[in-house]
Amino acid sequence: MGTTITLDQRRYKAAAKRARELCKTPEQYIESLIEADTLTFEKVLMPVCKKFRRSGVGAKELYAAINEARRAIRLQ
Repeated sequence: MGTTITLDQRRYKAAAKRARELCKTPEQYIESLIEADTLTFEKVLMPVCKKFRRSGVGAKELYAAINEARRAIRLQ
């Protein structure tokens, strides 16, 4: 199913410029914005959670790694 979206000249030029920067068509760029807007934190994190479960690493080790990364970031 297709839908037509009407943009004023200024918005279309802005979308087309950004699309070129990303090597996309304006249509692909706008579709990517819509797609990104529908992502939830759970959807983004799902692959990470699956890999974590398969890795055999326990929750304690995960939290220790997260805390270590936080400390390293603070020291920069």
